[in-house]
Amino acid sequence: MKFAAILFSILLFINGILLSFQYHVFSTNPADTEKAFSYTQDIEIKHKGNAFYVKHTFKNLPEQEMTILWPEAAKQKACPKDAEGKEDKKNCSRFKSNVNGFKEGTETTQSISYRIPLPKGGLESGKLYDEMFLTLKQGIVLNTKLQIIDENRKGGQWFTGLPKIGEQSLNLVDYAYFTGNGGVYELYWSKNKVKKAFESDELTVYSTRTQPANLTKALSKLELLNSNHMDIIETPSNQKSGSRILFTNTLEKSALQERVAVTQVKRKYQINQQDQVLSSVLASFETNTLIGNSKAQTMVKTLNDYFSSNQRTQWKDGLQELEGKKVTSSVLDKLLSDILQLKTSYFQMNEANAKAVVPLMFEEKRPIYVNGQKVDNVKIILKDDMILYTANPLLKQLGYDARIGENGYYVKNASRSFRFPGEPYDFYVYNDLRQDVPGVQPLIKIAGTYYVEEGWLIKLFRTIPEKKEDRIELNEQK
Repeated sequence: MKFAAILFSILLFINGILLSFQYHVFSTNPADTEKAFSYTQDIEIKHKGNAFYVKHTFKNLPEQEMTILWPEAAKQKACPKDAEGKEDKKNCSRFKSNVNGFKEGTETTQSISYRIPLPKGGLESGKLYDEMFLTLKQGIVLNTKLQIIDENRKGGQWFTGLPKIGEQSLNLVDYAYFTGNGGVYELYWSKNKVKKAFESDELTVYSTRTQPANLTKALSKLELLNSNHMDIIETPSNQKSGSRILFTNTLEKSALQERVAVTQVKRKYQINQQDQVLSSVLASFETNTLIGNSKAQTMVKTLNDYFSSNQRTQWKDGLQELEGKKVTSSVLDKLLSDILQLKTSYFQMNEANAKAVVPLMFEEKRPIYVNGQKVDNVKIILKDDMILYTANPLLKQLGYDARIGENGYYVKNASRSFRFPGEPYDFYVYNDLRQDVPGVQPLIKIAGTYYVEEGWLIKLFRTIPEKKEDRIELNEQK
């Protein structure tokens, strides 16, 4: 029953998050989402020799012009052959001669064929083939029917993330058939078959471990909602997951929920696949739970603590509007700045600092001039009622050599030298003389970056800020 409870929680979780993943739009232009369309598809994959031969049939297409997004490895892009070995021109009439899309037209069914070559060693057991299928830009796949015809008769077991309807080994070929809601994004083959631990409309769990005898009976009583199906495969290896095929070394509830959430968020938004922190932050807001490592969780807590109720709603609405678009740290900073009405580089600064958590800080929007010269690399930060200036670029602009040394932060020019040991020390050294620090430190280190506090900038470096309506001028007093 413990296993059943875990899976019930997983299923409810997946259902909640996948309901919003019914479309898959690859676009960075907000206006493009207005042109989104839906279609269904039939895909036939022949595993023959040292390649996959794919026949992709699109059904219920709109009459508008459409762009094809090809897998990078795709070769021999063409119209498929009919039963007589001739080009099937009727079902390929809209295919552009430059093979990059479909023309406007009234034919709602169109077919394309292409080849995906395999390495010299051929089909590899345990490898996720995630660059297999073409998609249509702005296309929403409602349903996929997929059949695999293995003329090499490799046996084993095929996975697509779609529900498997059946499989059969014939005299000349092995055959597997899948169908389900949504698109298909990857293909996986295992030489050794893996037993089902649980199966429902929402997911199929595969495991090599022996499960309780009453598992099926317990799970069959659960009332579950429909959503896009996923395959979850328990494996001891650190296997790369796909969009609908998830590998895990544990079926423990919280760990599996986290894996599912991050996987689906990467499908919902165009996020760099290696950016686990950004994916975890977005997954946390999607699920209203803390997901990811301590840095990701701290970032989420910081924002939740700062947001008012209205700002939190605006933030979540803004994230929904980014669905299907390329999401980067700069995109999120713009959204956050617009909501807070204060400029921030919160996500970009945390991305640049791999380990430390950069706190939420706000930046001066006006251009900055130092001794009459406009500078772009000096930032003015507002934090904890302090006005801070990025130390390295500003001090160098003022003619100082600034560096981090063994005993603190060193600053010098031809006639003046400073050493700032920083916290917990309450002093600094000026021209070899120790000076006490009452209160705020002259230099403050935040997530590896040094800042000069404004009062000390005036006192020690004789630089006076003049804040005008259209600019900020920093003028050194000689």
